[in-house]
Amino acid sequence: MPRCAGCGALERHRAFRTVFDAIVPVLAGSRVLQFSPDTCAPREPFAHFEISEFNGPNHLDMADIARPAASYDLVIANHVLEHVEDDMAALGELGRITADEGVVFLSVPDLLRVARTKEYGYAREDKYGHWRLYGPDIVERWRRAVPDWLGLGVVARDPITDEPDRATLLSRSPERIAALAGALTDAGLEPFDAFAPARVH
Repeated sequence: MPRCAGCGALERHRAFRTVFDAIVPVLAGSRVLQFSPDTCAPREPFAHFEISEFNGPNHLDMADIARPAASYDLVIANHVLEHVEDDMAALGELGRITADEGVVFLSVPDLLRVARTKEYGYAREDKYGHWRLYGPDIVERWRRAVPDWLGLGVVARDPITDEPDRATLLSRSPERIAALAGALTDAGLEPFDAFAPARVH
């Protein structure tokens, strides 16, 4: 899964850094795995920070992650899932390697721009290697892949361009979701139930 240079890499670094600045106090000391070497998350607050880079020295297949179950407290996958042929397997793997109190920080490009996910059937070169364009039914995929996930959505804006990007925080723990929601609210962001019915833009 290549890094998605066409998905607005620099903008999401800045927008999602706002989200991380808010939630780091809740997740400090976590064991972290990040897919793709973007700079949205700070390294210093975490006990362990591992990066998987496509075709790099630590390349991990998101659909078959070579790590034990419950290895991480935080898994970050920003604008990566759309590059994976078997995204259902990838979602299941993200759930498997995340601890019961852990969090998956997930984003995909252009979420909710279409009524239903559009599958291309191959990795389109003209779409930066995307296999699909996600719609609101991504929620159905989350539910099938990891039925006990709860989720928060949050929209952050790039502080320079004001462009929005949406992140989803997924966890099995109601307490962890509540703590994240409180931290985001305290930071002036507006978290919402990621599993609630969504309106297409």
